[in-house]
Amino acid sequence: MAKHWIHKTDRQALFLLREGDKAAFEVVYRDYSAWVYNFFKSLLHDTLPAEDLTQNVFLKIWERREDIQPDDNFEAYLFTIARNMISKETEKRLMMEHLLNNIRERQKETDDSTEQNIETNSLNEYIDQLVEQLPPERRKIYRMSRVGHLSNKEIARELSISEKTVETQLYRSLRFLKQKLSENVR
Repeated sequence: MAKHWIHKTDRQALFLLREGDKAAFEVVYRDYSAWVYNFFKSLLHDTLPAEDLTQNVFLKIWERREDIQPDDNFEAYLFTIARNMISKETEKRLMMEHLLNNIRERQKETDDSTEQNIETNSLNEYIDQLVEQLPPERRKIYRMSRVGHLSNKEIARELSISEKTVETQLYRSLRFLKQKLSENVR
């Protein structure tokens, strides 16, 4: 094994991964997941988003496994995916910060706390209505996560599904809610 800052997966595992071999995927995950996680954690200083982004990187690797070129630099390919995800995450955080600042400014402009409570309740009711529009299983997973405060692993175990399924369903739920809320803000 060469002395690199991350472990090099052998070409054969990359060939097998490209062909859809799950055991090869596990080898790649084992070899690189700690590096990807530490990369995200060092930039975000937060374990939960680092874990989510790490899972998303490997989900993307699996989804795009046919694009893997075993003779090329896999570490560069992996780093590019991770770098793109951190860029998107940073952009998302900046947008959320901007949105929160706008909300705070609006709250400062409003002196009447009763009106604020009505707006908050109205927004919560609207979000509840949107959650009701989700497919039943997605809605259940969303509520277990956001209302029940269960981890993805706990939800997967309780529903007898994979963690990746939980992550995908939560991602789709949040994307739907974000889209509907942004349409309402305009």
